[in-house]
Amino acid sequence: MIAPAVAAQNKCSNDMYRLSNPEKCSNTNHLSFATSTTVAGGGLVLIGGALALFSSTSSSNSTATPSKATTTRTSYDEVGNDIDYSRYASAIGQNSYTRNAVQYDEIRLGYSLARGYTGKNSTIAVFDSGIDTPHGNAVVHIATDQVAPDAKVELYEVSDSKDKFKSFYEIGNIISSAQGANIYNFSWADTSSFANEVYSRSQFEYMTDPHFVESLTQAATQHDAIFVWAAGNEYNYQSSSLSAMPRVIPELKGHFVNVVAWDSETQSLATFSNACGVTMNYCITAPGTDLKSSQSNKDLNGTSFAAPIVSAAIAVIREAFPYMKSSEITNLLFTTARDLGDIGVDKIYGHGMLDMERATRPVGATTVPLADGSNIAMQNSRLGSTIGNQIKARNIKLSFVDSFGRAFETNLNDNITIKNRGIGFERLKDNNINNVKIGNIEIGFKQTDMLNASGILQTKSHDILSFIGFQDKINLGQITLSYRTTFGTMNPETTPESIISDFSSIYTASANIAIQYKDFSFSVGTPNTIIGGDMQLHTLSSRNANGDYVFSDHTIDMVSTPSIEYSASYKSVTMGFVDNPYGTDEFYILTKTNIRF
Repeated sequence: MIAPAVAAQNKCSNDMYRLSNPEKCSNTNHLSFATSTTVAGGGLVLIGGALALFSSTSSSNSTATPSKATTTRTSYDEVGNDIDYSRYASAIGQNSYTRNAVQYDEIRLGYSLARGYTGKNSTIAVFDSGIDTPHGNAVVHIATDQVAPDAKVELYEVSDSKDKFKSFYEIGNIISSAQGANIYNFSWADTSSFANEVYSRSQFEYMTDPHFVESLTQAATQHDAIFVWAAGNEYNYQSSSLSAMPRVIPELKGHFVNVVAWDSETQSLATFSNACGVTMNYCITAPGTDLKSSQSNKDLNGTSFAAPIVSAAIAVIREAFPYMKSSEITNLLFTTARDLGDIGVDKIYGHGMLDMERATRPVGATTVPLADGSNIAMQNSRLGSTIGNQIKARNIKLSFVDSFGRAFETNLNDNITIKNRGIGFERLKDNNINNVKIGNIEIGFKQTDMLNASGILQTKSHDILSFIGFQDKINLGQITLSYRTTFGTMNPETTPESIISDFSSIYTASANIAIQYKDFSFSVGTPNTIIGGDMQLHTLSSRNANGDYVFSDHTIDMVSTPSIEYSASYKSVTMGFVDNPYGTDEFYILTKTNIRF
């Protein structure tokens, strides 16, 4: 056991009881800062003043040396495709980055920095030795270094300058006093037992203290806290027994991240680091060797310093997505971790390497929430130039959500593909017009797909255009001059699977002048063009800190510049050229004939 229960702690002030119960009143409590040693100048240099660097326990099921599994790197699509390279270069060019560039590159930190995430409005509580001690100072500065430079860090002393830890009862009081934070960093471990040796809550409470456990559960349930715990440095198959908490304390599930240390030079688990072991389902890997803080150029080695990197990463996620619950954040970190060792979650590296690029970009299926509470798939919209260019001219920002419900902003223009209207096909279908002619006046209706669109801007496939036309012709010998103008109206309909919320009545006009000589004819005109009307878009603009969706309304004026169509015909064959003000110009050849039986 690593600390007496609360009743015994009160007795430890008695000299006789303390002498008779050394295992319950030990000054060291078997607690150790999760740091390691490094050789420098021919001697051992202690980093962080650990109380016990390596355990000498004889437990047969926990002291086997973990094998160094070969790392497997999975390549991911879309890495940093939303980032301007100059911003990325600026992020990784800072002195605070280059100081630990090798380690930061391992977690792909440059991408989250280039996206503007720095941990602001997040608070990390560090439970450690004082700021005037090497260990406490180093942990605080790693937590506030380049991963989350704008995060606030509060230091709570759980040991003195000689690395003598307070009792678990006292540590429980200290945890309860940390009201302003919801990220708790613990860079210390138990050197006497391991996570696979903890079987029940009552056992763990006896090993530590019921009040200590209660303070943790209250922080989890009342403050939605996340506990980041160093796995320990006994080079063991199993993490420290303190890392076993979520296995026996249900309230801590989803609120706990166990951290093992990665050696960037050997590309494997650090030689001193405990492996994840039975904690693998809530364990992650982070760099833990040869780190330097802003206050010292000495190499920092240990799971002690891997842990605050993860704490800072959580601060970044809380800043970027303040509506995420702890269970969602921990699941996100595990889901986006880069796989190491055996494929999938394993007992050495857990979920794998912390990956700030993947953690700060959309994960899984992306959807667009609608005001009625439904979601539609985020997909490219293909639409004609008449409707597409009017939308693109507004340069509208649109938010969508990923599988974690996180809102991301994009430009709607990037999700619009303009297609040509297809005037030639319209001419082929002109025979389908239902009309009545009274002298020079024509009244009728026809189907049109000039406002047809797909994807998130989906509309109904066809609209009915009602029109009135005026036409006349003048015969000049063998030459005939003619003109035709139309004015139309339609009432387009959107679909429930669209961010277009409504259309007003749409008004159109067309004009054509033609000259005919025998079987030859030439004409110039404007196809049906919108001269009045608008559409309404109802788009997700953001998600506020409470998690509520915020929508914006946009009114799009549909009045558009007309195309100019030139055509020449000989008998039943027609060639046409359309000068489009939007998109590409069109050229068509068609023939019409009647087949009778």
